[in-house]
Amino acid sequence: MKINVVQLKKDVVDAKARQEEATKETKRIERDMNEFSNNKDSKLAELQSSLDKLKKALSKNSASIKPLQQEMREAMVDSEQCGGDLATAQEQLHDSQTTIASQQEEIDALIAEQARVKVVFISRSELDL
Repeated sequence: MKINVVQLKKDVVDAKARQEEATKETKRIERDMNEFSNNKDSKLAELQSSLDKLKKALSKNSASIKPLQQEMREAMVDSEQCGGDLATAQEQLHDSQTTIASQQEEIDALIAEQARVKVVFISRSELDL
């Protein structure tokens, strides 16, 4: 029970602090609203000036972005072409490796045939002697 009372007292103190902050914020907002009401024309001119500056900055950024977008498109096309070239090169590499393997088999067969013919030739030479 005492714990609840202590907690409730803390909650009351916290609530009062929040109420004070809210009151200060309310006064600040009211002050800003009054200031705006009194200076509508100058505030509107200031906002218009700010808007004009932002529009100019946007048009400059748009102008600088367009060449970058074009470069990006070109880079993407180049990338796609390189991907195609890579696939073609890999296919050619595979074909070359297959050709080399078959030629190696032919060479091995010819070497074996040469060795067999050499043995036969030597055997016949010895028989002729």
